[in-house]
This record gives sequence, C-alpha cells and structure tokens, in this order.
Amino acid sequence: MTGLMDQILSLARLSLNDPRGAVRALLGMGVPLPARTAGLLLVAVSSAMLLHLGFLFLPGTDDPLALFMSQSPFRTAVIQWLILAATVLFIYQIGRVFGGKGSLTDALLVVVWLQVIMLAVQLAQLLALILFTPLAGVVNLAGLILFFWLFTSFIAELHGFKSRWAVLAGVIGSGFLIAVVVAVVLSMIYGPEALQGV
Repeated sequence: MTGLMDQILSLARLSLNDPRGAVRALLGMGVPLPARTAGLLLVAVSSAMLLHLGFLFLPGTDDPLALFMSQSPFRTAVIQWLILAATVLFIYQIGRVFGGKGSLTDALLVVVWLQVIMLAVQLAQLLALILFTPLAGVVNLAGLILFFWLFTSFIAELHGFKSRWAVLAGVIGSGFLIAVVVAVVLSMIYGPEALQGV
C-alpha cells in the first residue's frame, strides 16, 4: 500500500510539473481495463461524498441543480459517473475527429487520473469552506485554472497534438456546440420553458 501511495504521489507531482510526461508515464504502467473501469466508479463515488459534505456547510440555495443533487448521495454519484463517462467519450471521439491517435481505454485512464487530482482540489475547496470561507473563492478559481491546464495537456499528449492552445480552443468550441445541441433538444422535448434557468 505504501509503495502504491508513493507511486500515486510521485505521479501527482509529475502531473503538476510536466503534465504531458505524466500521461506518458501513466499510459506506460499497463493498468488493466477492469482497474480503469473500477477507478471511474470509485472517483465518482468519492467526488459525490465530498460534494455532499460541502452541502452541510453551504447556506440554503434556490439553485435547482444544487437542490436536485443534494437530495441523494446515490443520485449524485450516478450523475457524476455519467458525466465522467461522457467526458471519456467526448475526449476520444472529438480527438479522433481532429486526427488524434488516443484509444478509448487510454482516454478512460486519463480521465480517472485527472479526477483523482481534482479530488484533492475538491478536498482543499471543502477545507477552505469550513476553515476560512473567504479563501474558498480563491481556491475555486485556482482549481478551475488547474483543471483546464491539466485537461488540455492530458488530451494533447493522449492524442499526440502539439499545441495545448489548439486543444483548449477545440474543447471550448466543442463544449459550446454540445451545449447548443442539448438546449435545442430540451426545447423540442419540453418546450422553451425548459431552457429557463439554464
């Protein structure tokens, strides 16, 4: 267990210093597919637990999404898993469209590892919220910047892209198009009122 923890911490440090090198090291570990799929479930459950701990310290909110998520840890875990699974497919498919070479199973491993790092950020956000609330906003912003930096670096290395900025532009553009499609579909199914509050 100690050896595994040392390996995880070493890879985490490498991810912060050299994200692309960390992906190369990660993919070279030969992690079996069952461990990758189990990892996706584990990080989804862990993230849901931290999120619900955060709900205990947050003031009441009228945000319908937050209210929906706060009602059930199980529901939150399922939603988290679906989002992560969709992210895996998004990284794989969009990368392939632009000539990327990464595989679906490697995209799965990269997403799991990225989420492991973001769990540490989520924990830091929770501690800031509990111990010194004014600091929470700074931690949130730093976490967002770190996420996009790692996300684009990991995708670039996974698919063999040279430019992280091009990857970032592709992520933002694809995300915008997906949001538009989802909004149109919701409007067609539930009517224009479904877009209120989105």
